Amino acid sequence: MKKPNLTDRLIKNSKAGTNTIRLRDNSSDPALKGFMLQILPSGLKTFVLSFTSPETSKRRFLKLGTYPAMSLKEGREAARQARILLDNGLDPITHAEQSKLKAITEKEHQKRLGTVEQLFNFYLLDLEMDQKRSAKQVKSIYLRDIGPNIGHIKCCEVSTDHIVDILALIENRGAPTLANRTRSYLRAAFTFGQHCKSSPRWKKNQDLPDFNIRINPVIDTKKATGENRVGNNYLTKEEVKKLWNSIGVDAMSADMALAIKLLISTGQRVEEVLSATWPEFDRQELLWTIPAERRKNREKNKSREPHLVPLTEFHLRLLDEIKQYSGSSRFLFPHHQDASKPRTSDSLSQAVYRFCLPQGKSKRSSFPKFAPRDLRRTWKTLAGSIGIGLEVRNKIQGHASQDIGSIHYDRYDYLKEKRLGIELWIDWLEELVTND
Repeated sequence: MKKPNLTDRLIKNSKAGTNTIRLRDNSSDPALKGFMLQILPSGLKTFVLSFTSPETSKRRFLKLGTYPAMSLKEGREAARQARILLDNGLDPITHAEQSKLKAITEKEHQKRLGTVEQLFNFYLLDLEMDQKRSAKQVKSIYLRDIGPNIGHIKCCEVSTDHIVDILALIENRGAPTLANRTRSYLRAAFTFGQHCKSSPRWKKNQDLPDFNIRINPVIDTKKATGENRVGNNYLTKEEVKKLWNSIGVDAMSADMALAIKLLISTGQRVEEVLSATWPEFDRQELLWTIPAERRKNREKNKSREPHLVPLTEFHLRLLDEIKQYSGSSRFLFPHHQDASKPRTSDSLSQAVYRFCLPQGKSKRSSFPKFAPRDLRRTWKTLAGSIGIGLEVRNKIQGHASQDIGSIHYDRYDYLKEKRLGIELWIDWLEELVTND
């Protein structure tokens, strides 16, 4: 007599015995071969599949699910799926174990994937190790606009849309220049994340996450339009004269006014002037020696040579005025709250901004907008207009030459030529700012 197929009624009415009971499903469907209900002495009812392993040729039982949590229909479907694996030469029990292990491994891998916050932590550390002055601005931009939006997201999950949303928020605030700067830093950070594992500096770092960045999500974004580029901005000689004779205690703090005058009279970088220390100045030799480690182009300065800036009596008088405000600090322009540190470029930028756009009830007229770094371009432009050659101007300002001869062989300091150039500049500047 043919045994009946499994039915819900049969399963519900089946009782447990003293030993394990197995009720086969006697279906004519070959995909259900070996499908049965197993009843333990405890009364637990489980759908199982009996099969011969194609890998070991041993008889095995695959637990499919417990009844009634798994219905008879679901049990049969699970048996069919297991039979598909068997037909392909796979042991469903081994396959399930491997799938579980793979899922666990993938979960662990996902935990190790770095977030945008971790990316910027390491990127900032990399910038600081290279003594990049941009590190401070990168951190500020991250904290303001990047971190709050995508800091928690895995780097590999960041899309172009995420980046576009951040840039749009900044651009909609009326800050296209900042938007483009943010775009530049984001692109650089994700590029760092792509290649840091192959970098000698980070290759063996055990704390470095796997960022798993396949494609830089910033590449396909576009720059903001309407950017206020200050790269071409410089002051005319009339503006230099007005600026020189306007700044002071009334229009700007005395120390910041003197910092601007030192910038104009030497043509050096903002950071090099603000972080200058008194031991760098030799009054007898009329020489300002900027150490190699304080130079912006220190990575390109293969010889690690300092930058020599000739001085004149005009500069010494400026230094005497500066000394009145620097007190006992080793810095020419010490921080007001901590004299062991120099003033920051932000403080000078704010002073210039307030000078250009008088605040509150001030009756001063406005001044054409400029940034402190524009004074270096001003020097370069006006010095050229009075006949100081480009090579000498480059040497005075400490621009790094990139030709092979300059990098590896030329060790001449050009001090004589630079001194003649500076003296010509000061003669012109002194006449400009003192004559009515």
